[in-house]
Amino acid sequence: MISNNTQISRRGLLIGGLGLAATTTLLAACGPSERGSTAPIDKGSEEEGKLVVWGGVAPEAGPQALVDAFMKKYPKIKVEYVRFVNDAEGILKLDSALQGGVPIDVFFSYGTVDIARRSAAGLAMDLTDLARKDSQLKSFVQSTPISTMVDGKLFSIPTSMYPNYVALNADALDKAKIEVPFDWTMDDYHDVAKALKRSGFDVGGYNAPKSFPATLGGDYLYKDGGKESNFDHPSYKDELELVLAMEDDGSIFTQERISAEGIGGYAQNYFLNGSFGMMIDGNNVIRYAKNLKEYPHDFRVTFRPYPAPEAGAAYFNPGVRGDDVQISAKTQYPGAAWTFVKFWMGEGADHMTTSGKVSPDQFANPSDTMYENLFGPDADKLFDIEAFGKTFFTEEPPMSVRAITTAYTEISTLKSQIEGEVRLRTKSVDDAIAELKQKADEAITKAS
Repeated sequence: MISNNTQISRRGLLIGGLGLAATTTLLAACGPSERGSTAPIDKGSEEEGKLVVWGGVAPEAGPQALVDAFMKKYPKIKVEYVRFVNDAEGILKLDSALQGGVPIDVFFSYGTVDIARRSAAGLAMDLTDLARKDSQLKSFVQSTPISTMVDGKLFSIPTSMYPNYVALNADALDKAKIEVPFDWTMDDYHDVAKALKRSGFDVGGYNAPKSFPATLGGDYLYKDGGKESNFDHPSYKDELELVLAMEDDGSIFTQERISAEGIGGYAQNYFLNGSFGMMIDGNNVIRYAKNLKEYPHDFRVTFRPYPAPEAGAAYFNPGVRGDDVQISAKTQYPGAAWTFVKFWMGEGADHMTTSGKVSPDQFANPSDTMYENLFGPDADKLFDIEAFGKTFFTEEPPMSVRAITTAYTEISTLKSQIEGEVRLRTKSVDDAIAELKQKADEAITKAS
């Protein structure tokens, strides 16, 4: 749970991920006690209204088909879908529009910081009572949170399940006679990466598994309820040392090469062109791998669960429930907006699966249509479907739930910067941990 009093700080949330003073000015003007806590006047009904929906997915990748299907079922509700790019500029654009006079009824927030910042500023409608009364969505207001809550209230609903897993080149594994169990560990992952490197790949894998979040769950950055950072936890040192070891033996790319070639945003290109044999990702990799026109390749992709930090020990999947949908506190058609949200979460979800989105309901009840939309017409040729089912549709390990965001942006920025220095060998692991611990604790104190 996120609390306005202690965990949504002026610095940590009003700035959010943007680092722009304009956002602070926009969002500091009001709080949840001023807007979003009472039901707005409804000019329409549950089956009548005019909605403007802002989302980060291109219309042709599913949203427009979903909107068309919705309007066919509810002809008295007109819906316009507007795409915004979910980068710093696009996030500011949406925040400005929500605060200003641009008509927006439903919008998507991609990440805990954006959800919490917009909810705390009173830009989103309180959905707690609506969800509690809905058989499909009441799980989001159960006593144990499974998604972001603000002051114990539900302002957003995640529309997509995004567990992390490992995608592997199945043909390369078979050729090199490399066996990869489903109950493997991070040490096993390292061994497989080295074996793939020896079999002829440029490097064995793209990225190293992260024991810090896998060991501790969504709030791994914090201890004591967000009052202190957690960088002195042994799992963080284990994580850094594993990355360096994998760089040293050539089983993953060095930071120098990632930076020089700009690989970070295009890792799928290197996987599908045969530069490396496995990568940790989510369903994005499926969207690329089934697109033979843009990513030609001749191997099947198989899947394995996120590896465990230690054999036999309980751990977390660092993936999340994401792509959260929110209803604007300013909407004049809350009934119609709620009808649209429920449609997106329910029968409309199949339209989004083509872009790799799997809804919570689809996760609990996968269908043939979901599989067809997710993998496309060449499913058996391109993918190990059986391995995907055993990897994706499982409750163990449980996915992370992030509930604390105290100075989250500052800490995340520090972490990324200092980890880069570690990988460039300009800072030792011990020095990095000490510096991160000190600076993160200072940021938490300042933000609280």
